[in-house]
Amino acid sequence: MNFGDILDKWEAGGKHKVVDKDAAQEKSAVQKNMSRASYVQKLSPQDSIDLHGMTQEEAWKALNDFVAAAKFRGLQKILIIHGKGIHSADSEGVLGKLVKNFIERDQRLGASGKADIAHGGSGATWVAVRP
Repeated sequence: MNFGDILDKWEAGGKHKVVDKDAAQEKSAVQKNMSRASYVQKLSPQDSIDLHGMTQEEAWKALNDFVAAAKFRGLQKILIIHGKGIHSADSEGVLGKLVKNFIERDQRLGASGKADIAHGGSGATWVAVRP
Protein backbone atom coordinates (compact mmCIF):
# COMPACT_ATOMS: atom_id res chain seq x y z
CA MET A 1 0.00 0.00 0.00
CA ASN A 2 1.45 3.36 -0.96
CA PHE A 3 0.99 6.74 0.70
CA GLY A 4 -1.78 7.73 -1.74
CA ASP A 5 -3.81 4.63 -0.80
CA ILE A 6 -3.33 5.36 2.88
CA LEU A 7 -4.41 8.97 2.41
CA ASP A 8 -7.48 7.90 0.41
CA LYS A 9 -8.49 5.49 3.18
CA TRP A 10 -7.98 8.12 5.84
CA GLU A 11 -10.04 10.71 3.97
CA ALA A 12 -12.83 8.16 3.39
CA GLY A 13 -13.05 7.37 7.07
CA GLY A 14 -10.91 4.25 6.99
CA LYS A 15 -10.27 2.73 10.38
CA HIS A 16 -9.97 6.07 12.13
CA LYS A 17 -12.87 7.24 14.23
CA VAL A 18 -13.55 10.58 15.81
CA VAL A 19 -14.33 10.01 19.46
CA ASP A 20 -16.41 12.47 21.44
CA LYS A 21 -14.77 12.09 24.85
CA ASP A 22 -17.49 14.05 26.66
CA ALA A 23 -20.22 11.84 25.20
CA ALA A 24 -18.24 8.70 26.02
CA GLN A 25 -17.69 9.87 29.59
CA GLU A 26 -21.39 10.71 29.99
CA LYS A 27 -22.39 7.30 28.61
CA SER A 28 -20.03 5.62 31.07
CA ALA A 29 -21.54 7.57 33.99
CA VAL A 30 -25.08 6.63 32.91
CA GLN A 31 -24.09 2.95 32.62
CA LYS A 32 -22.53 3.07 36.09
CA ASN A 33 -25.65 4.68 37.59
CA MET A 34 -27.99 2.28 35.81
CA SER A 35 -26.28 -0.63 37.55
CA ARG A 36 -27.23 0.84 40.94
CA ALA A 37 -30.71 -0.22 42.02
CA SER A 38 -31.06 2.83 44.31
CA TYR A 39 -30.50 5.20 41.36
CA VAL A 40 -32.84 3.37 38.99
CA GLN A 41 -35.54 3.02 41.63
CA LYS A 42 -35.88 6.83 41.77
CA LEU A 43 -36.52 7.13 38.02
CA SER A 44 -40.09 7.00 36.73
CA PRO A 45 -40.88 4.10 34.40
CA GLN A 46 -40.82 5.22 30.79
CA ASP A 47 -43.17 2.49 29.56
CA SER A 48 -45.09 -0.46 30.94
CA ILE A 49 -46.62 -3.77 29.94
CA ASP A 50 -49.60 -5.46 31.60
CA LEU A 51 -49.47 -9.26 31.58
CA HIS A 52 -52.86 -9.85 33.26
CA GLY A 53 -54.85 -12.62 31.59
CA MET A 54 -51.92 -14.03 29.59
CA THR A 55 -50.70 -17.59 29.68
CA GLN A 56 -47.07 -18.17 30.63
CA GLU A 57 -46.10 -18.66 26.98
CA GLU A 58 -47.94 -15.50 25.89
CA ALA A 59 -46.39 -13.52 28.74
CA TRP A 60 -42.84 -14.70 27.91
CA LYS A 61 -43.21 -13.71 24.26
CA ALA A 62 -44.82 -10.39 25.15
CA LEU A 63 -41.99 -9.64 27.59
CA ASN A 64 -39.35 -10.50 25.01
CA ASP A 65 -40.98 -8.23 22.41
CA PHE A 66 -41.51 -5.43 24.95
CA VAL A 67 -37.89 -5.50 26.16
CA ALA A 68 -36.60 -5.54 22.57
CA ALA A 69 -38.71 -2.45 21.78
CA ALA A 70 -37.63 -0.70 25.01
CA LYS A 71 -33.97 -1.36 24.22
CA PHE A 72 -34.43 -0.12 20.64
CA ARG A 73 -36.11 3.06 21.91
CA GLY A 74 -33.29 3.69 24.39
CA LEU A 75 -35.50 3.46 27.49
CA GLN A 76 -33.79 3.26 30.87
CA LYS A 77 -36.57 1.94 33.09
CA ILE A 78 -39.66 -0.10 32.35
CA LEU A 79 -42.53 -1.43 34.44
CA ILE A 80 -43.90 -4.97 34.19
CA ILE A 81 -47.39 -5.43 35.66
CA HIS A 82 -47.90 -9.08 36.54
CA GLY A 83 -50.49 -8.97 39.29
CA LYS A 84 -50.29 -10.08 42.90
CA GLY A 85 -51.28 -13.69 42.36
CA ILE A 86 -54.28 -13.47 44.68
CA HIS A 87 -55.85 -16.49 42.96
CA SER A 88 -52.65 -18.55 43.22
CA ALA A 89 -51.81 -21.12 45.88
CA ASP A 90 -48.58 -19.30 46.77
CA SER A 91 -48.05 -15.62 47.50
CA GLU A 92 -46.01 -14.71 44.41
CA GLY A 93 -48.29 -15.97 41.66
CA VAL A 94 -47.46 -17.67 38.39
CA LEU A 95 -46.75 -14.53 36.37
CA GLY A 96 -44.71 -12.97 39.17
CA LYS A 97 -42.39 -16.00 39.15
CA LEU A 98 -42.22 -15.92 35.36
CA VAL A 99 -41.24 -12.23 35.37
CA LYS A 100 -38.53 -12.85 37.98
CA ASN A 101 -37.14 -15.73 35.92
CA PHE A 102 -37.26 -13.68 32.70
CA ILE A 103 -35.38 -10.77 34.28
CA GLU A 104 -32.69 -13.06 35.70
CA ARG A 105 -32.09 -14.67 32.29
CA ASP A 106 -32.28 -11.64 30.01
CA GLN A 107 -28.91 -9.94 29.45
CA ARG A 108 -30.63 -6.74 28.25
CA LEU A 109 -31.99 -6.13 31.74
CA GLY A 110 -30.27 -4.99 34.91
CA ALA A 111 -31.41 -4.01 38.39
CA SER A 112 -35.03 -4.63 39.32
CA GLY A 113 -37.39 -4.35 42.26
CA LYS A 114 -40.98 -4.23 43.38
CA ALA A 115 -42.83 -1.13 42.23
CA ASP A 116 -43.96 1.54 44.65
CA ILE A 117 -47.65 1.68 45.58
CA ALA A 118 -48.42 4.29 42.91
CA HIS A 119 -47.14 1.92 40.19
CA GLY A 120 -48.73 -1.33 41.44
CA GLY A 121 -46.81 -2.32 44.56
CA SER A 122 -46.11 -6.04 44.80
CA GLY A 123 -48.17 -6.62 41.64
CA ALA A 124 -45.57 -4.92 39.44
CA THR A 125 -41.81 -4.96 38.96
CA TRP A 126 -39.59 -2.14 37.70
CA VAL A 127 -36.55 -3.05 35.64
CA ALA A 128 -33.51 -1.16 34.34
CA VAL A 129 -32.79 -1.65 30.65
CA ARG A 130 -29.06 -1.88 30.04
CA PRO A 131 -27.70 0.66 27.53
